[in-house]
Amino acid sequence: GEVLDSTPKVSGLYNDDGYTSWEELKTNEVISVGSNGRLYAQNKEAINGELVIDEEVTSIGNNAFSSCKGLTSVTIPNSVTSIVSQAFYNCSSLTSITIPEGVTSIEINTFLGCSNLTSIIIPSSVTSIGDYAFASCKCLTSITIPEGVTSIGNGAFYYCEGLTSITIPSSVTSIGNSTFSRCSSLTSITIPEGVTSIVDCTFASCKCLTSITIPNSVTSIGNNAFSSCKGLTSITIPSSVTSIGSWAFGNCTNLTSITIPEGVKSIGSNAFYGCSSLKSITIPEGVASIENGAFWWCKSLTSITIPNSVTSIGRSAFYNCTSLTNITILDGVTSIESEAFAFCSGLTNVTIPSSVTSIGDKAFQYCYKLTTVNYTGTQDQWNAITIGTDNEKLQNATKTFKDKP
Repeated sequence: GEVLDSTPKVSGLYNDDGYTSWEELKTNEVISVGSNGRLYAQNKEAINGELVIDEEVTSIGNNAFSSCKGLTSVTIPNSVTSIVSQAFYNCSSLTSITIPEGVTSIEINTFLGCSNLTSIIIPSSVTSIGDYAFASCKCLTSITIPEGVTSIGNGAFYYCEGLTSITIPSSVTSIGNSTFSRCSSLTSITIPEGVTSIVDCTFASCKCLTSITIPNSVTSIGNNAFSSCKGLTSITIPSSVTSIGSWAFGNCTNLTSITIPEGVKSIGSNAFYGCSSLKSITIPEGVASIENGAFWWCKSLTSITIPNSVTSIGRSAFYNCTSLTNITILDGVTSIESEAFAFCSGLTNVTIPSSVTSIGDKAFQYCYKLTTVNYTGTQDQWNAITIGTDNEKLQNATKTFKDKP
């Protein structure tokens, strides 16, 4: 039919073939609208160009337009109050969409894989954004989440690699796993007061992230929360935080300084793995163990303080920390696990407390410069320690004892 030049456009489909009215779309079984007002696409291959949805529609159904790869633009009327999960999943040519006032949630996978979506307006009526709602929307550069949204689901903006800025309102109290993971263009973010935990992988691989503000409401930082955030040079962890998960800052290769607050009781395995620019760190009193690989490959680390509260130093905890020259282990540690200080090629002296009962295989392997061991117990106590294989440098070093200084 003829192309209509109306403003605003009437409902129907606009494309290179002209204009197809809403009624024609229904008659030709391109779309269907149920008695409940729910819209579905019936012939997805026939839907290409710009779709203007009629006001008879009150909801857009599950998978309604999923994989309509020719759909470039959708106008949704104010009559629509519900857009169900995966409604526009994998609409890879869709460039813009406006969600009407009245819609209260953006559900699971709604716009997942809309790889050419550049702009979206979320109305103030929305209170929740579901899991993977905008995941892999690679051309989305900025988004404003309205005040009123209280939760952002798992992976909601996962792999939105074009996203440079996002505003999270103060109403948000929950941010899910992997929510901003692989948002590789995101440079800064402020987490609002009210959020109590930064969960697993939330900002993993946000390689351009240089600034992040964590509020005092946060008590835990999850596994991989900031792993591979290679643009981060420093971060302030608020005093409210009590636990730091495994790989939390793993491979943050430009992180030079971090302050761990006094309230932290646990630091997970590989928490600072590969933080090759980190120069010094203080572990607070109260931490019970330094887990496996916690500071593996922190090759710029020159000093570390291990408090009295620590009872064990895990496997490969300081593996390949080549700039460490001396280390003092305070009384309380009972075991130094295998490879704990292996390849610490700059280590010249170590203080080991009398509380240590076992030193694992290769704990000090390839510590070429280790010449002095200051042991706080007696020679008989030293001889009673179970020392594993491949610790020749430790065994051959000059030792001082309490009874033989």
